[in-house]
Amino acid sequence: MSLASGWDTDRVKSVQDFSPSGLRAARDDRGMSQDDLAKAIGVTPNTVGRWERGKGAPSSRAFGVLVELLGVSPSRLLAPLSPDADLATLRTRAGLRQEDVAHRLAVQRSDISEMELGTSPMKEGWAVALHELYGVPLDRLARAREVTEAQWQARLGAKKVHRMSPAPPNDTSSS
Repeated sequence: MSLASGWDTDRVKSVQDFSPSGLRAARDDRGMSQDDLAKAIGVTPNTVGRWERGKGAPSSRAFGVLVELLGVSPSRLLAPLSPDADLATLRTRAGLRQEDVAHRLAVQRSDISEMELGTSPMKEGWAVALHELYGVPLDRLARAREVTEAQWQARLGAKKVHRMSPAPPNDTSSS
């Protein structure tokens, strides 16, 4: 059950809305120390301590291992879902990586990445599969898609405004 060594943490998004108190309670319920939990999932005891103090959050992969090891539902280790949660947040809360979702949908990881960035719409037929994978109602998935698309539009608008801003005038006056 340990995390694979050499895991590319630069490409892993930490689980948003992670509940430090939920982790501690679940660990205590299992009678595990921070050291026991750290050894079981392949991280340092300091990492588990940081998670429990809210100074970081596990990657989606580590989150999935925690859920399995502690024998709890993902919701036990999460704060309530924000109404402004985007598609990437739903995925990470489910303990999934983009690669996991792509494999289950039989598509490329880039398809999932583009959907989560809002640069590509959700493909026909994905909604039911994602609702099952993420464990959320279809209307919640639709809301996350709207949030994701709005975030993309805001980023796109900000880029357009930046490009359209006039260049500062050159000061050609002499002293």
